[in-house]
Amino acid sequence: MWRWLATGLLLAGAARAADPDGRALFATTLPAGAGDVSGWEIVTGSFETETERGAYRLYVNPQRSAMYQLMRYRVELRLPANAQEQQRGTAERVAFIRRPGVREPMLCWERLPGDAPAWREITAGTDEYLLEMNVLMQVLAAHRAARRALPP
Repeated sequence: MWRWLATGLLLAGAARAADPDGRALFATTLPAGAGDVSGWEIVTGSFETETERGAYRLYVNPQRSAMYQLMRYRVELRLPANAQEQQRGTAERVAFIRRPGVREPMLCWERLPGDAPAWREITAGTDEYLLEMNVLMQVLAAHRAARRALPP
């Protein structure tokens, strides 16, 4: 059964290569502040629950193989709990740990609409930033649940 579930998650990820409007799910470029991640391992996945659905790409820096240093995700909040969640939208977000081991907020960006990828920084400490950190925690929890479903 676990193998079937894992296969289903992989197929769901492949099927979500584009959003319903046909736009690529993830931008071809990252925000400039994220730097060059071309040699990093990428872990992909998607998830769907009653309250949210989304897709993600988690990047592993080969020099720090025990952590996801850059995280890209798109999440639709199906049952928004407040006005801020209602206005959030489903644009791609990027969270980046600039200096692992240093106590400082992650950098966070939102992809702006349009054909050419453009990014807006989400300022640390704002309500919008705190909402994104909560959404990111849900993405990571969904990823952990998918990994647990895989056979050892």
